[in-house]
Amino acid sequence: MFRYLRFFFGPVMVMVISTAMYFGGIWLWLPSLLQISFVALLDQAFPYDLDERPYQQSWLLDLALYLSLPATLWLFLSVMWAVGSGTQDPLGIGALMHSLSGVDVVAARADTAWYHYLPMCVVLLITATGAGGLAGHELTHRTSRPFDLWLGRISMAILWGVAFPIEHVYGHHAYVSTPKDPATAARGDSLYQHFPKSLYRTVTNAWEIEQARLAKLGLSFWSTRNALLRMSLVSLCFTLLAYTLAGWAGVLLHIVLSLEAKLALEALNYIEHYGLVRLAGEPVQPRHSWNCNHSVSGVLTYNLTRHSHHHADAQVHFQDLRSFAEQPQMPGGFMTAFVSAWVPWLWRKRIAPKLLTWDREQASPREYKLIHEANLRSGWPELMGSVASAPQNLHTARPA
Repeated sequence: MFRYLRFFFGPVMVMVISTAMYFGGIWLWLPSLLQISFVALLDQAFPYDLDERPYQQSWLLDLALYLSLPATLWLFLSVMWAVGSGTQDPLGIGALMHSLSGVDVVAARADTAWYHYLPMCVVLLITATGAGGLAGHELTHRTSRPFDLWLGRISMAILWGVAFPIEHVYGHHAYVSTPKDPATAARGDSLYQHFPKSLYRTVTNAWEIEQARLAKLGLSFWSTRNALLRMSLVSLCFTLLAYTLAGWAGVLLHIVLSLEAKLALEALNYIEHYGLVRLAGEPVQPRHSWNCNHSVSGVLTYNLTRHSHHHADAQVHFQDLRSFAEQPQMPGGFMTAFVSAWVPWLWRKRIAPKLLTWDREQASPREYKLIHEANLRSGWPELMGSVASAPQNLHTARPA
């Protein structure tokens, strides 16, 4: 039974963190900080998860995913309540918390110093993404199940995740490891260089994909069947709700959280695909994604860590993804790699040897020319020792 229940940890943790925020002070940020720290540490303490036994009760795992929507809603309401002022309690949640806990949460909020809100905004980057983004990613891949698809898109739209569900499913999975893919960071690009380019190209790709879909149906861009417009309307409604609950401070925080959720998702893409190349038009292989089999990260991301299989077959549900232990592994656990990506010199130190190993053991000779050009553009001298840069390989490797 634990094999099933462990996938409930994610939404339950988000709800616990959200509830703690009503008590103000350090409770605005400490639980999220502990979550990040414990996941990184426990990933190193537990053995790799290579278990590929089938799950018989898939409905239980679906329920864990479906909890993402109430978890995201609760986080949204908690954050908006936390930035309220005075005796503001429009939904009566503060009064309810007072009656249940015996703590005057309105007074606790009033006594919270301004500087507690700064770390809150930083650590909520992980919590906000975990609330709707990770389960939403899995659900939006279930294109044959309308309810799952709808739920995933709504969960992501709460924090203005409008373009990602479209571009990711219908663009990224087709373009991965090619220059057209907004999620594949070029060798030498830091996360801070990658993010603005990825954000822009994700939005433009999503609009192109949706316009092409509507054109095939003989519908205009302004059709009520435009998924991007419908999701944008949902997002706008939540921005208006933020204003109703917390005024302009709520609107500002909603925008900040939305940007953070987008940044976190792009950081995940960054560590999952960094520097890998593929000839456009050739089949996507498991080796075109960095994989990870760390136990705790896998549980909290719905096996997003098993990324090699996910890209080999995007329609496979998360519980059926194989470990693919022989595929290229990202440096450290999922959370460790995620955190190190924010420190460019540390990320470079950890990923450069991995890239050289990938060039030597995973790359196809037909990809050598692309690799060599990518290494030159990176400006990283250590990559020039790649097997792809050997004169004999450059002479013979020519993309068709």
